[in-house]
Amino acid sequence: MQDTEAAHHMNNLDHYLASATSAESITIDSSWGQGRTIFGGMSAALLLKKLNQQNPDSGLLRSLNIAFCGPLFSDQPCSINTREIRAGKSIAHWQAELIQDDKVATMVTACYGRQRDSDIHVAHENVDCQPPESGQKLPYIKGMTPEFTQHIDFIYHGGQLPFTNSKLNHLKGLMRFSGVSGKELPEKELSGKEELTEEHLVALIDAWPPTVLQKMKSMAPCATVTWQLELVTPISQLTRPIMTDEYLTYEAEIRQAHDGYAHTEARIATQDGVLLALSRQLIAIYDKR
Repeated sequence: MQDTEAAHHMNNLDHYLASATSAESITIDSSWGQGRTIFGGMSAALLLKKLNQQNPDSGLLRSLNIAFCGPLFSDQPCSINTREIRAGKSIAHWQAELIQDDKVATMVTACYGRQRDSDIHVAHENVDCQPPESGQKLPYIKGMTPEFTQHIDFIYHGGQLPFTNSKLNHLKGLMRFSGVSGKELPEKELSGKEELTEEHLVALIDAWPPTVLQKMKSMAPCATVTWQLELVTPISQLTRPIMTDEYLTYEAEIRQAHDGYAHTEARIATQDGVLLALSRQLIAIYDKR
């Protein structure tokens, strides 16, 4: 394999997702780093990929509960353990752990649910979406922004950039996977012929800077401790598939922050305004260390 081709594989999320189902161990490139650990969305997506492989008949993915128990280091092997917690006629619960050096780095509990007849139907209002050209792009700056952000396109439509001492408590914008170092992915991957998967969606949802980061006066770390994700409209139920070159809308609010912790909520939608997911995070803040 030539060096350029090898680099492409190391920078491609799908390369790692495939490894999650076929390899005994996975070693993640440092380009997916976030501080001293690997980007949390990558960790959650790998675990979900393994669970989805093992549960093809358990119904649709309804929710994920993710705990980031400790750092997951780049360029070191890790492995995945899974187990069934309990499966009933319509609901199944599974758990997966990402292990490195015999320690749990990330743990995911997934709930799958089959569709059932019901007279209860409450529709959501379409999410207001803005075009990408009307927003401000968050650039990747080596040494300043987390390494993994080179793989994501971010466009701000509300809120402010991290470490700007903002008075705002909200954040809104667009996100999608991009090329590496400004280069486009191969045409087949961003041609509109590739569909976004649940694993891609989970990784994207965790990509935005925590909403509370904009309120900091200077650079300081923060970390997601736990993350709850509800899949409101499963991708398989959309009237049309989401393609890999499409932006998704992300909007988040800080519900409360005190004692070094922040509680945030977010909505994720298609550019058509269809609500895909609801996200809640407990974030540890280290602005006064």
